[in-house]
Amino acid sequence: MTYKSSVAVTALVAAVAIAGQASAKERLNFAYGYPNNSAIGLAVDAYAEAVAERSDGEVDVTGFAMSLLSLPETSPGVRDGLADVGFVLPPYYPAEYSTNLFLHEMNLLVNLVEKPTGKEPLAFTGAMVEYTFTKCPECLEEYSAQNQVYTGGGVTPLYNLLCKDVKVTSVEDLNGLRLRAGGAGFVRFAEAFGAQGVRLPVSEAYEALDQGIIDCAMLSAPELTNYNLHEVVTDITLAVPGGVFAGVSSANVNGDRWKGMDDASREALLWGGSQMTAHTTWNFYTDDAAAIEHARGAGINIHEPDAELLAAVKEFSRQDLKTVSALFKDTYDVARADEIAADFEPLLAKWNDLVVDVDSADALNQVIWDQVISKVDPATYAQ
Repeated sequence: MTYKSSVAVTALVAAVAIAGQASAKERLNFAYGYPNNSAIGLAVDAYAEAVAERSDGEVDVTGFAMSLLSLPETSPGVRDGLADVGFVLPPYYPAEYSTNLFLHEMNLLVNLVEKPTGKEPLAFTGAMVEYTFTKCPECLEEYSAQNQVYTGGGVTPLYNLLCKDVKVTSVEDLNGLRLRAGGAGFVRFAEAFGAQGVRLPVSEAYEALDQGIIDCAMLSAPELTNYNLHEVVTDITLAVPGGVFAGVSSANVNGDRWKGMDDASREALLWGGSQMTAHTTWNFYTDDAAAIEHARGAGINIHEPDAELLAAVKEFSRQDLKTVSALFKDTYDVARADEIAADFEPLLAKWNDLVVDVDSADALNQVIWDQVISKVDPATYAQ
């Protein structure tokens, strides 16, 4: 072989090696059924940035807002590899995620805090993440059965009634109304007050309100702007039904992609999951008051429930928490329902203390990372 040939071969080998290294970079798509300027969209941006920084640029995430997969399509889409990462809502799939759904049904505990600080949703997201990762093998098995890896959660602010041409301030006002419900607990709430719970994805709430299919949507205030509901909503009743939406798996990773990554890449995705949890929850938390003020400025009527209705909401919360364990044992075969409920309440109390001084998404992320996700071993988790 001549000298020139030798140099050419060496250069070719080097080029192939460099190309191989370049192709080894992980490029992931992230499907989420929310607008890109919503609380979720901004959280996905923070997730992508955090993962890129943590992995020294070796893991690149691109978000796809309301295009690659809709909210109802996201779980099966991540399972089948249509998306590498997805914003999954387990309450949309009760048969597949029954134990995770049961944890979400504990959300009415926020209505019963004796001295609320307003940060109850922050505490609930921390408690959900810790319980899922450390105390609920059934939860993780449900994700594994769907070829998904759980890396983070998220919680909305308190739920309100967002209504069209309906004013609700009393118990009697609820009777006969059709209320959009995002989960079984909200259906039970509606039925307890003589209303009808209508199961609809949040993305369909605008049309349902506009066409009179429903009278009110049980949703948190930020959805007024996320889905332009302020264009059709005329009246809002605060703190009814209360509770939060906690059935959120904000950054589920396709199981095959996860297993094909190295430990450093998986660790970066766990860091991203912590960030996604914190930013999702914090964005909703800070958007809440702003959304109400925006609605007030747009001429939407803002109502406070009367004392009787507020007391009835709290009483429903107490009774529902007592009965939900039996419902899930009988309906969804959640054998440990009583044990989970007993364990979760003190864990939530711990998190109510942990978030007292949290004043930013970064601060919330640090608590979640230090307390929980940093202790997850990327070499063995979901393997």
